[in-house]
Amino acid sequence: MINWSSLSFLWSWVFWLIFAFLVVGVTFGSLYFRKKRKYTYPCLVLNNIGSGKLGVEKKKAGWFKTNKLLFGLIDHSGERRLEVNDGRIVQQGSTQDFHEIGFKRGLIVRAKDDDPKVLVPIKRAEIKNGELLESIAPADYRDASEKIMREAQKETISNMERIMTIVGFMLIVIVLFICIILVIQFANNNIQEANKILDEALKAKQDIANKINVQPAPTAK
Repeated sequence: MINWSSLSFLWSWVFWLIFAFLVVGVTFGSLYFRKKRKYTYPCLVLNNIGSGKLGVEKKKAGWFKTNKLLFGLIDHSGERRLEVNDGRIVQQGSTQDFHEIGFKRGLIVRAKDDDPKVLVPIKRAEIKNGELLESIAPADYRDASEKIMREAQKETISNMERIMTIVGFMLIVIVLFICIILVIQFANNNIQEANKILDEALKAKQDIANKINVQPAPTAK
C-alpha cells in the first residue's frame, strides 16, 4: 500500500523549499536593482595611454554610505561617498565636482596611472585646439549633431531592450511559480481522491470476504 501521507509530506517540503528559494531570489534581486538605480550620474573615467592621448570609459556613479551589508547591497550608515558602478571609489568627491554630460549632472574622473583603481575627480577642465572648431563649416556641424543623435537613440533602444529582457525573465519566474503551486495542489487533490477510492475498495473487499465466510445454519432432520 502506498503511504500517501508520506508522499504528501514530501510534496509539502518540496513546495516550501521552492517557495523559500524564490523568496530569497526575489529579495536579492530587488536589492540588486535598487542598488543599480542609485547609480544616477553619468561618469567619464579618463586613462592616460601615453603620447598625450586619453582613454575614456563610460560609467555610472552614485552616492553610497561606507558601512554596508549583504555583499554591499545595503548601505546603512557612515559617510556618503561617490562610487562608480564597477566598484571603484572617487577619492574626495563632492557635489562641486560635477560637470554636465549629456545634459545631465555627471562626473569626469581621472584614474591614477600606476593604480587604475584610484580615481580622483577633475574639478575644472581646459579645452585646447579650439581653432579646429572654427575651421569646420556649419553643414558639417549639422552632420556631426545628427550622428550624435543617432548614436544616442541606439543606446536608448539598447537600454530598453535590456530592461524588457529583465522584466520578461521576472514574469517567467512568476508564471513558473504559479504553475508549480497549481501542480502541487492538483497532486494533493489526486492523492486524497486516490486514498478515498482505495479505502472504499478495501471496505468492499472486506464486505465480500465476510459474506463468503458466512456458513449456512444446519437444518434439523
